[in-house]
Amino acid sequence: MKITLVFVENEFSVYFLLERKGGNMTFNEYLIDKFGINEPIYAEEINYEDYSRPWILRELKKLVDNGELKRYERGIYYFPEKLPWGKDSTLSPRKIAMKRFVTDGDEVYGYITGLSLWNMSGLSTQVPNLLEVATNKESTRVRDIYIGYQRVRARKSRTEISKDNVRTLQLLDLMNVMQPPASLDGAESFMLKKFVKKVKEAGVTKDSISQYIGLYPAKAMKNLIESGVIYDFA
Repeated sequence: MKITLVFVENEFSVYFLLERKGGNMTFNEYLIDKFGINEPIYAEEINYEDYSRPWILRELKKLVDNGELKRYERGIYYFPEKLPWGKDSTLSPRKIAMKRFVTDGDEVYGYITGLSLWNMSGLSTQVPNLLEVATNKESTRVRDIYIGYQRVRARKSRTEISKDNVRTLQLLDLMNVMQPPASLDGAESFMLKKFVKKVKEAGVTKDSISQYIGLYPAKAMKNLIESGVIYDFA
């Protein structure tokens, strides 16, 4: 630990700075540098130097007590953004859920599925009141939880999800939950083609579909063929 004396108008203040490679940074600054403003911070993901878990939890409490950090709920924190009208921003439950189950911005370990995917793809104008995800972070087959007011349905992934296969799995999930292709109207067929174009541009190929289709019920392959989607990857 390094002690820095700062003199201001014939007075001095003592600042305790925590050392790390690349320079001195307070715990507060470390958190902002690593996680950012108005982004969820899970206490369990904080690994600061060699400091113990109890020490980290005590420091988090200090930051909350002095108003620098907000506690969303147990184990979840964030640095609020100051809004133009003077109030602090609030953290979106959906953003918390996405980080917990889908991606932290670098690693991909889940994706949106089910009715949420149906809506996201434009095949439905109904906005579901729950967020459905397939994720590596869930060990049970399916589980409903609440994060704030957001209901989340987390499904155990059929296989390990990564950046390389996430769009293929999402396409196959869509094929598995969609209604019979013959019942799609013109607008829905257009949105399906738009979604297929998007995943194709993201790297989905006929080979990647073949690699994972065996993990799905026969309905997925049936819809791939009857919708003509499979031929877009020929």
